[in-house]
Amino acid sequence: MVEILASRPRDVRSLPELFFVISGEHPTLPLGELTAVLEASATQFAIKTDAFKYVEVNTQSDVAFEVGKRSGYTDEAGVHVFTCEPTLDGIGRAVNETGLSEFLSKEESFNIRVARYGGVTKEISRVGLEAILGDRIARETSAKVNLTSPDKRFRGIFTGSSFHLGIIEYQRPKASIANRRPRKRPSFHPSTMVPKLARSMVNLSQPRPGDLFLDPFCGVGGILLEACLIGCSGVGMDALPRMVRGTRRNLAHFGLASLGLVEGDARKLPFREVGAIATDPPYGTGASTLKSTTRKILDEFLPQARSILAIGRRLVVASPLGTAASQSADDSGFKVLDRHLVYVHRSLTREILVLGAV
Repeated sequence: MVEILASRPRDVRSLPELFFVISGEHPTLPLGELTAVLEASATQFAIKTDAFKYVEVNTQSDVAFEVGKRSGYTDEAGVHVFTCEPTLDGIGRAVNETGLSEFLSKEESFNIRVARYGGVTKEISRVGLEAILGDRIARETSAKVNLTSPDKRFRGIFTGSSFHLGIIEYQRPKASIANRRPRKRPSFHPSTMVPKLARSMVNLSQPRPGDLFLDPFCGVGGILLEACLIGCSGVGMDALPRMVRGTRRNLAHFGLASLGLVEGDARKLPFREVGAIATDPPYGTGASTLKSTTRKILDEFLPQARSILAIGRRLVVASPLGTAASQSADDSGFKVLDRHLVYVHRSLTREILVLGAV
């Protein structure tokens, strides 16, 4: 088990425990995003990871729903009940030793579903265990089983070394991402980021309540859309009028509006101060519209961005791998805090840099 302790003034391991099921579609972004959201949302926390998709967190007990809902790569979130060895005997002992009535009253209904993550034994039947645990929970608490619309939803999770039981507080609606796919929007551009990646970039920039969030290369608004959906006060900017119009149409399609949309050159930012920036500057044929290369765009844009960000605030930027964006960042007064590589197709791998103003 890998443990990541936040730098906080007291022993956070004594705080209540939550669980998160994160997406397995990228090796680093889901946990990086979850960590960034927790840093922005919770005063004290410690992260423990036990499997590729399963994460336990000691933190304030009321943040599971909000953190899960905000994150792009989090599929489920809830209250952790117990962890034990992944055997029937171990699970039985854990049920006996856990005061389940603290989590479920006899007036409430419940159901339970079991999932497997990682290389785990299949000797224990998932469906059979659901029946056994459902019976044990009902006997321990006198609560009733309701398979379709329960008051509480228990989640059992097998990982490579353990079995975990929790109660789901947040579960991502299956249609939420599909309905926001770029081709589902009235204005489409082939370079637009998919919603999960765009949402994670916003979260990695850690906008705070009341902050002005900026995407200075907004295109048709993929990143700005995700920022507005989580309640950011967002401003978008692009050099091309048709892109600005496309952003406005896309935001309106989802019943959203930004604080402002500006037609202008991001290498000459017309802002005094913003709280967070996340952006995907043009490259390839897109960069040629500015009569420049991606590296030169970054060399000219990043000093401008640094001038409107306070020390410690973040800028998240995407660029093609090999652009040497980290060198541009160092030269412009930023420190590279994190880095993620995202394969797009044979000729493009995006490098996502999380930059802190220093």
